[in-house]
Amino acid sequence: MTKENVVKSQKEYLTVDEKLAMQENRKKSEGNTELFNDVVKALETDRVSKPSLSEEEEWSMPVTFDEYDTIPFPIEIFPATIQNMVKAVAIDTQTPIDLAAMVCIGVLSTALSKKFAIEPKTGWKEPLNTYTATLLPSGLRKSAVYNAMTKVLYKYAQELYEEMEPKIEKRKLKRQALEKRIDKLQTDYAKTNNPELLQEIEAISDELQKHPELSAPKLTVDNETSENLVIELKKNNEKISIMSPEGDLFIKFNDPAEKGKHDVYLKGYSGDHLQVGRVSRPGEILTEPLLTICIVAQPTVVQNFPSYVHERGIPARFLFSMPNDNQGFREPFPPSTAVEISRAYQELIRKLLMFTPNETICLRLSEDSINILKDLIMDIEKEFRDNGIFEGHLRFWGSKLVGQILRVAGLLHVAHSADSSNLEEITSEVSLDICKKAFLLKDYFITHAQKVFGVMKRNDTFNDAIYLRDKILNEKKLVVDKQTIHQKTKKRIQGKDRFSRAYDLLEYHSYIKQVKGGKYGNKGMILVNPALLKNDSN
Repeated sequence: MTKENVVKSQKEYLTVDEKLAMQENRKKSEGNTELFNDVVKALETDRVSKPSLSEEEEWSMPVTFDEYDTIPFPIEIFPATIQNMVKAVAIDTQTPIDLAAMVCIGVLSTALSKKFAIEPKTGWKEPLNTYTATLLPSGLRKSAVYNAMTKVLYKYAQELYEEMEPKIEKRKLKRQALEKRIDKLQTDYAKTNNPELLQEIEAISDELQKHPELSAPKLTVDNETSENLVIELKKNNEKISIMSPEGDLFIKFNDPAEKGKHDVYLKGYSGDHLQVGRVSRPGEILTEPLLTICIVAQPTVVQNFPSYVHERGIPARFLFSMPNDNQGFREPFPPSTAVEISRAYQELIRKLLMFTPNETICLRLSEDSINILKDLIMDIEKEFRDNGIFEGHLRFWGSKLVGQILRVAGLLHVAHSADSSNLEEITSEVSLDICKKAFLLKDYFITHAQKVFGVMKRNDTFNDAIYLRDKILNEKKLVVDKQTIHQKTKKRIQGKDRFSRAYDLLEYHSYIKQVKGGKYGNKGMILVNPALLKNDSN
């Protein structure tokens, strides 16, 4: 079709043949005569009339997609030193403030897990390890934020290694000498069967057991298999953190080879007894393993988790954040993080890392704190009722929310204490002020969990449909030419089939109807649900 046949002036009317061709396609607009007339008028005059009430009655109300408004991270919960760092890094990297704040929770958990626990009442104790995941698209400087907030951990770990390296080498030499002595005695005993040699072998074996192999201490690991993770927990006093600016851990959850190997993530969350058997070598027994997970990744890594991952409750153990990115509104040359701000933050985290109590310190709530905890529990409990937030797929996640918030309250209590005084003098009572700060996170984590669990159910067609919907609505017209939309979206959506599936999904949700028009009755047109443009038409 030539350009002259397609482009009409506003004053030119359709021919009789064109109107007849349109009538042949009337069924495709579901018998809606008035909407059909709207299409005709739009093609004749390039104008769209304001929809009448009768037109709107022909449409079902749009069935919205699972989209949620999230709220920003309340950084006022942190002590001043951490607040300053989180703000400075967010400005420096031009990233949402949520990103640095969530990574900081993982840092605090790494520093304080096993050193403290919180016990709101007798028999209910929460360790201070957390599982956090912050999801943002690629190209938004996630790694820069992660590195700024975590480099103190890696530096401290390196110092521990350098301090231990001579001791590790000495122990290695001593064990080698004892092992060679045993080998020699065993050879002699095999020849002579002398019982005195056997006694000496046993004595040296006892000596060898008194000097177990030393290994370099670790605070964090990155991309370990579940089997190696158990080994690292055993080597490091049953405590370790998975810290990564990539989503490899979530990708691993999708690996069929890892199915049935998730006990370390489940029991490492709550500190439950873990026994792992192996075929080729002795298994491992962990009495109270505590695992911290802090992941920064792209949203796609949580899509299409196998059903068994959800059934075992792995996503339900995570505190999620999925802030809106600010791409397109970033400053070109923002101020760098001030040296004194970064130094103060690192000194605070080092203070927490270096604090080593003889046993786990149990934190308890003040009487006022217990009262507002009761209110928090009741507020959350109501959301499990019919039509509540946790009625559906968030039920398991919601069941862990109170405990999660209490864990963060414990972290905040210690961080505030360390920022203002000596940790040796820390009080074990968590104040009302700290609990109020921590409880601000309830709505934050609920809205972000809704968003993330919605993403878990998405696929490419879902994402394409949302993208097309926004482009169509931006036209602010009741009738839109498909070709116009294709030109504006072809870089993102490629291929006729992808467009067709997305349009069909939008039509299923009553956002649009697809009709035919043009001179030969085969030009793709989109009717937009008038309810969506009602405000713009007034």
